[in-house]
Amino acid sequence: MLNKTFFNNLIIIPILILVQIFVFNNIFFFYKYNPFIYIIWIIFYPYNKSGTYWFLIFSFLLGLGVDCFMDTGGVNAFASLLIAYLRNPVIRYVSDLHKDMKLFNFSDINIIQLASYILLIVSIHHLCLFFLESMKLSMLLMVVKDALITTVFSFLFIIVIYAFLKNSIER
Repeated sequence: MLNKTFFNNLIIIPILILVQIFVFNNIFFFYKYNPFIYIIWIIFYPYNKSGTYWFLIFSFLLGLGVDCFMDTGGVNAFASLLIAYLRNPVIRYVSDLHKDMKLFNFSDINIIQLASYILLIVSIHHLCLFFLESMKLSMLLMVVKDALITTVFSFLFIIVIYAFLKNSIER
């Protein structure tokens, strides 16, 4: 339970929260949209370890940490927990691997499958986040538009970060 990975996560999660709050929350596109990159930890957490309760707890705490700084009342925590819960079925959906998924590594899938996986997870996160923030069905089109535009920027930043950290992520 209390191993090296556990303690690494105790360090990585606060760093991601601080980077999101102090760097990426100050980057605006079209004066309105900023990328959410803190979910990169959930996206690239090792597949064989993501079935644990600790993964769900850390995902919730990651979103909750962002909520505390952004004063958003738990919507990031809920959206982060949702994508943490859905990521394994999404990985199985986008990958056509028929071998034992317990041995899965992100290097096993091609770039199209990886991009589809990231785009799907980011889209789910942002649609949930933006809908919970507005909580008005009358604003559904605006919510979808804002979520999709933010998804594009988040996706691009996550792809760039992945390209720089590819070797350490795939270990």
